[in-house]
Amino acid sequence: MAEEDTATENAEEPKGGKMKMILFGVIGLVLVSGGMFAGMMFLGGDESADGEAVAEEAAPAKGPAIYQSLHPPLVVNFRNETGDTHFMQITMEVMSRDQGIINAVREHIPVIRNGLILLYGQSVYEEVTTREGKEQMLADGLAEIQRIMTEETGDGSGVEAVYFTALVIQ
Repeated sequence: MAEEDTATENAEEPKGGKMKMILFGVIGLVLVSGGMFAGMMFLGGDESADGEAVAEEAAPAKGPAIYQSLHPPLVVNFRNETGDTHFMQITMEVMSRDQGIINAVREHIPVIRNGLILLYGQSVYEEVTTREGKEQMLADGLAEIQRIMTEETGDGSGVEAVYFTALVIQ
């Protein structure tokens, strides 16, 4: 009989251990949630001079990032400092958080591609082979796309970023 009691106690012990784990998990979750709520109330509860909550000013962007490929890849010939010809193949994507902007980009892809080919055709090999040069290419490309979108639609600010998805320089 003593053996049966010990076996029963051992069988119940893991069950009690699981219950303790669940109980501690729930208590921890409640404490973390309460701490987050208190922190938000403490940090975000101030009113601005206009009477609007500061939390509204720090609202996240309009929505998730939406990407539009400028496919097919751009192929550009350009020169180095000594005059030798080189080629660049660039695959790029435009990013916005507004589907209307993406639709407008899609509508004006031929003009955008033309502007980028003209822009990158002026590149110098020694500059574009460095990381800084590539980052400058992205910044210049973004400015060119925003300029074109402003000309075509009246608003270029919706295009937030441009990314290389492939870049081959020969």
